[in-house]
Amino acid sequence: MDAAALQRGRLTALALKGEDLVDADKVAQQITLDDARESRLIAEAAIDRVRGKFGPGVIGPATVFRRAS
Repeated sequence: MDAAALQRGRLTALALKGEDLVDADKVAQQITLDDARESRLIAEAAIDRVRGKFGPGVIGPATVFRRAS
């Protein structure tokens, strides 16, 4: 947006065009510009590996677990 060098005008739209795209499973790593989202995707992949190894019930939301007495 800085490259538009607008003094008083407003940038009201931004268009992106993707060409020659490939399936996500054929790339080394899908990139994102959002660090928080990237962290969630890494955690999600780790959870999937744990569930694959130990079963689907091994990991769940923290709210379903009982509090320690």
